[in-house]
Amino acid sequence: MAEYLVIKIGGKPASNQAVLDALIADIGDLFQAGNGRHLIPVLVHGGGADVTELSKRLGLEPTFVGGKRMTSPAEMQIVEAVLAGNVNTRILRRFLAAGIPAVGLSGVDGGLFTAVSIDPASGNRTGSITATQPKIVEDLGKAGYATVISSVSCDEQGEGGFNINADDAAMALAIGLKAHSLVFLSDIPGILKNGSVLLKVDPEIAEAEIAAGVISGGMIPKVQSSLGALEQGVGSVVIGGYQNRGDLPGFLDGKLGTSMVRA
Repeated sequence: MAEYLVIKIGGKPASNQAVLDALIADIGDLFQAGNGRHLIPVLVHGGGADVTELSKRLGLEPTFVGGKRMTSPAEMQIVEAVLAGNVNTRILRRFLAAGIPAVGLSGVDGGLFTAVSIDPASGNRTGSITATQPKIVEDLGKAGYATVISSVSCDEQGEGGFNINADDAAMALAIGLKAHSLVFLSDIPGILKNGSVLLKVDPEIAEAEIAAGVISGGMIPKVQSSLGALEQGVGSVVIGGYQNRGDLPGFLDGKLGTSMVRA
């Protein structure tokens, strides 16, 4: 049975080519059969900084509520062009350079993600996932391809576009695939307490650290959703900051980042 490694990238792993190339080299090692751990990679990306830059150049001022982009219909065209076009293709080129066969997808391909607006009355194109159909990812994985997925989608009627939070997209996909591992990579080394990374967080620890303010802001729903994903068939969930070649196995082995664990 195929085992999938879902990786969501943000920060330097998404924007710095040297860091991205190191990560892709790590992915290539895990993708090779015969090394004792053959995982089919699925990389999920956003690209909010690129969207904001182009939006401002075109005279559109981005709006955020609680750290989440409120996407206007006009900005949605930019989101699709940047995420499903420019960013996705840029990452695919790095996979090609590393000799890894990869296919770029958006959440629209194969009905991968179905979504609804978080505020339909206002015409907001920021969406919330209602269904996940991972068959196209599974088929490509069986054929020997890694997948690189941008977090845009549409509704059940194929109408309009929706801008999906990339963390939510990676989470939904990992659950749909019952992935071996889900790894969130950014510039943050993990969940920090008194300057040190918490290596493991279970539901009891999460509740205590949320109450103490150690886990706060946008990290709260990420931790809660990650713990929920474990109960829905995902093998492991890790939150960490990728910096150097060889870090990815460290996350999978629990040596780096913060691992979510069951009670």
